[in-house]
Amino acid sequence: MLSDRFGAWEILRLEEYEAELDEGAGHSGRSALIDLIARKP
Repeated sequence: MLSDRFGAWEILRLEEYEAELDEGAGHSGRSALIDLIARKP
């Protein structure tokens, strides 16, 4: 979905992964994350 939305941009990094996060009382534990680094044309 992100590659479609940013299709005209130069995608430098697009990666999905899981990691342990501790964000206080609101959330702690395994999370699905996405890194997107892109350059506007």
